[in-house]
Amino acid sequence: MGKVREVIAYQDHFENFLKAQTEKVQNKIFKVIEAIETLERIPETYLKPIKTKKGLYETRV
Repeated sequence: MGKVREVIAYQDHFENFLKAQTEKVQNKIFKVIEAIETLERIPETYLKPIKTKKGLYETRV
């Protein structure tokens, strides 16, 4: 399945956050990112818009 969108990390915040996680949590994060990039319609369980910031989303792992 090809990409329908691209996830872009802001500055080095994501990289620092990712390095602080266990390998198990890192794998979950990569799975969610893959779903966001490949699914046409993303369930809110993966991605939710931040209402006060247009175009900014949060995800829960």
